[in-house]
Amino acid sequence: MMTENKKTNLLFVHSSVDDAGLTPNEFRLICHFARRGVCFSRLAKIADTTEMSVRTIQKTLKFLVEEGLVLKENNPGRPDTYRLPDHETFRKRLQSGKLRERKELKEKQNKSKEEVKSSDDTNDSASKCEDSAEEPKF
Repeated sequence: MMTENKKTNLLFVHSSVDDAGLTPNEFRLICHFARRGVCFSRLAKIADTTEMSVRTIQKTLKFLVEEGLVLKENNPGRPDTYRLPDHETFRKRLQSGKLRERKELKEKQNKSKEEVKSSDDTNDSASKCEDSAEEPKF
């Protein structure tokens, strides 16, 4: 029995997608295609729906298609068709290729920033101790 206090989520995002290091534009397009199953829309319509520019859609789609996260079917004289691969293929693609390299690079950069910050904090503490040291009294 469901109580009135119990909250239900409208949207479920798997942790492999949430933690994959997707940019907001990549994530938004993936959600757009996931919602539709198969997308037959023109790029201008996708841009309007997702509130992105057509150029941003083109660049983002190029990356997603190259990485195998979105499958593109060319339809001469009609809009191209976009869809997501099956679940298992999608998960494997999230963990490989340029997306993985980008995520690893970002993690290294964050680690370096933390090390620099930690070093700066240590240096600040040492200088504060030196500044506050009193002359010994004889």
